[in-house]
Amino acid sequence: MEIKWLHLKSFRNYQDQEVDFRPGLTILQGENGQGKTNILEGIYYLLTGKSYRVHREQELARWGENEFHLYGDFIVQRRKLRLESHYQDKRKIIKINQIPCRKLSEYVGTINVVFFSPDDLVMVKGGPAERRRFLDLHIAQHHSKHIQLLNAYNKVLQQKNALLKQGQGGSKSQITQIELWNEQILRIGSEIIRNRWEFTGLLSRKGQEIYGQISSGKEELTMDYHALGKNNLEEALAAFPKLLAEKMSLEMERKMVLIGPHRDDILFKLNERSARLYGSQGQQRSIVLSTKLAELEVIRQEKGDYPLLLLDDVLSELDRFRRDYLLDYTKSLQQTIMTMTSAETLTQRASLLLKVEKGQIGRIE
Repeated sequence: MEIKWLHLKSFRNYQDQEVDFRPGLTILQGENGQGKTNILEGIYYLLTGKSYRVHREQELARWGENEFHLYGDFIVQRRKLRLESHYQDKRKIIKINQIPCRKLSEYVGTINVVFFSPDDLVMVKGGPAERRRFLDLHIAQHHSKHIQLLNAYNKVLQQKNALLKQGQGGSKSQITQIELWNEQILRIGSEIIRNRWEFTGLLSRKGQEIYGQISSGKEELTMDYHALGKNNLEEALAAFPKLLAEKMSLEMERKMVLIGPHRDDILFKLNERSARLYGSQGQQRSIVLSTKLAELEVIRQEKGDYPLLLLDDVLSELDRFRRDYLLDYTKSLQQTIMTMTSAETLTQRASLLLKVEKGQIGRIE
């Protein structure tokens, strides 16, 4: 998978900018605050329909503007595709080869992408919501139905929470309505749990292999998906309806939904010890690196092609061994786009060097 051309219009600090890319390693060089990361964000948004930095589309528009437009030409298994994403009048329009998509699920996964930045350390150090978000974004690139499941589940969750907040004192009417919402939480939530469990297993196996290489076999990485407090899929699914019934009184008391995949977590362990609690900063970075590279391998196995890899100033956060490991790894990929403040040590590795300064992009010969 490869990007050939990108056009950013009224996006972040870019008024109207086009960029041509090549296969191999592209380095975007420039001082902080010049717009390097914005290019990666534009590519990522174009491919996933989401930003990894903000939740509101309006924040992506150039200062003083209420709209932005993104265009990109891509090669996927010798097929040429043009993707477009337009935000205007608080509406998002996405197109593939000029044909509008009715739903985001029709669009996401057309071209796969893996993004890696120093902020991804929250996967290990942060809360469960960060890990669920990472997993769901990964799954959505494989199975578009997962987006529909998440949207449906969140709507049910909002409705049930609204009902619980009404505080009807456990009336017969309220209990009946809660039971109806529980049926949907059980049905939709079980599918979400299965998807997450399956992909955690795939990532864990590949991540374990890669981490073993990075640590020279001194440590073993495991990733366990905990659903409903269980670390076994069948046990979790069997316990789901029972827990919904048992916790109904407590949910009415606390006026919030306590049971469901919205409270699940992924546990990263090194030699059976929590990496979040006991892992060093270096170990935690190695876990994120291993997981991101595992994501590349899982996508390649499923799609038959490596995804586009975006690296946002990650080399400065890695020691020399891990930096060299990552750079050597990129040699097997079709295309990697990386941001750096200085690319002097990597000029021989790069197929394309671009200078980014004040929202302008130029080629470095």
